[in-house]
Amino acid sequence: MAFHLGKPILAMMIMAMLSGAVILTRRQQRSTDLVVWIFADSHAKSYRDAVETRLAEVAGAGKRRLAVASAGGFRVGDRIEIDGGSVSEAGVLAWVSADAAKPWLELKEVLKSAHAKEAVVRVPSLLELHQRQTGLSSQINVISTRALDVRLISLFNSRSRDVPDLVEVEIGSVGKYFRPPLDEVGFLPLNKFVDRDGILDQMVRTRFAPWSKQGVIFGMPHDLHPVTITYRKDLFDEAGINIASAKTWDEFQDLCLRFQEYWRRRGGSERRGARYAIELPQAASDYLVTMLLQRRINIIDDYNRVHLNHPKVADTLVHYAQMVAGPRRIAADATPGGDLWARDLARGDLCATITPDWRAGFLYVRAADIAGKVAMMPLPKFEAEDAPTSTWGGTMMGIPRTARDPEASWALLKRLYMSAESLNARQRINKILPPVREQWKDPVFHQGDPFFGGQKVDELYIELAEQIPPRYVTPLTPVGSQSLALVLADAVAYVRNHATEPREKLEAGLRGACQKWLDREAEDLRKRIDFGRFE
Repeated sequence: MAFHLGKPILAMMIMAMLSGAVILTRRQQRSTDLVVWIFADSHAKSYRDAVETRLAEVAGAGKRRLAVASAGGFRVGDRIEIDGGSVSEAGVLAWVSADAAKPWLELKEVLKSAHAKEAVVRVPSLLELHQRQTGLSSQINVISTRALDVRLISLFNSRSRDVPDLVEVEIGSVGKYFRPPLDEVGFLPLNKFVDRDGILDQMVRTRFAPWSKQGVIFGMPHDLHPVTITYRKDLFDEAGINIASAKTWDEFQDLCLRFQEYWRRRGGSERRGARYAIELPQAASDYLVTMLLQRRINIIDDYNRVHLNHPKVADTLVHYAQMVAGPRRIAADATPGGDLWARDLARGDLCATITPDWRAGFLYVRAADIAGKVAMMPLPKFEAEDAPTSTWGGTMMGIPRTARDPEASWALLKRLYMSAESLNARQRINKILPPVREQWKDPVFHQGDPFFGGQKVDELYIELAEQIPPRYVTPLTPVGSQSLALVLADAVAYVRNHATEPREKLEAGLRGACQKWLDREAEDLRKRIDFGRFE
């Protein structure tokens, strides 16, 4: 039978269909043994980047000292390698220390050869070290958060075995992975590995909460992110206010009102007019969620029980709304966009801010001009049983349920998150506190910080890390946060509309209104949860 478009076109169509079938059925061969998907460039650098420099000469102290082209990136505790040139002990490992003022490294072990001027001094990457120990090569793929979520959920839903060996997931995304029943969650339960290797005794247990569902652990924590307040000590001192003495939010608010009054009489802020004591948004719920976690309130827990209308939520809203509006206002929104909140602090427009460790790290770069003018304090409490801290943000690493070799994946995970080398690798990139208690003993966490006027802020973070409350994340946690934001907007409007009322009357009316609004939103949230159940 003749083909109406001609035999050449028919032949091309047949070849295309056959080629497509071959491509679809052919399994792609991996060029590496282990593939890791992550979303953060900074994590990629800490896992796969080596540190290296040229060796200038070997001299002094029994040949324990190396003059190098640059000491940047080397840290106390690094295991260095010296190879190339005429070094006879190629690949020698030594402990090093670096003096930033003089580019030389001092070794724990004596280097026998003095003829190494052309050698390269380097610290191998975590992936290199793992390959030497296990023989398994690894590859890091950096994928944007949304693209990673879409691809991974698609693979999980299709029960594909063509999955990465390890995946990092951000706390804002992890809830959607916990929607299925426990035995259908796409990540492999890690309880067996965690119990076998005694991991719970090595880390803060509450930090496993965001990465767990109903007691089943699906991810290892990359961080802790305890929360503090960083404030302009110079400005508070000038006003005669010891803000760090505030133990409760009421005391904090009273001291901040005195602080603002002092600066109001002196013209306030050049840019904003008024100089506000702290950064707190009027509409977004992030900071409010942080305060609720202090009180050990999760909007939704890992059993999908709704706590949005708990009386403590209404009480917290009463306090918060009066901090951002009305006659007792002490806070304002930060300048929108990126890290401009840090410039607000530097200019003295907003004189304190909530700082989990990752957020405090931005100040060293974005607000370098206030080095020595800031200090850090724990969070004030609402009630005596509240935690003096909270937690904000986070990342986990998990193993897909259909991964080829879970034991190999687990070994690499521990190398990236728990090894001594991983601490040095992460310290080269950021200043966040690691989740492994043993690593807190490192001297880097027990030094005075010049940026904070010599205060040992890492020791404060360590003290608070043991007290971080559990935070649970579910598929509807973002919806719950939006519901809380709606109630916050109503609460702020109420305070503005009743600003002239006596404080006791205002608070009583606001408390009742907030409880009513929260009951309404909680009922809606429960209906959404029931509608979305798999069972």
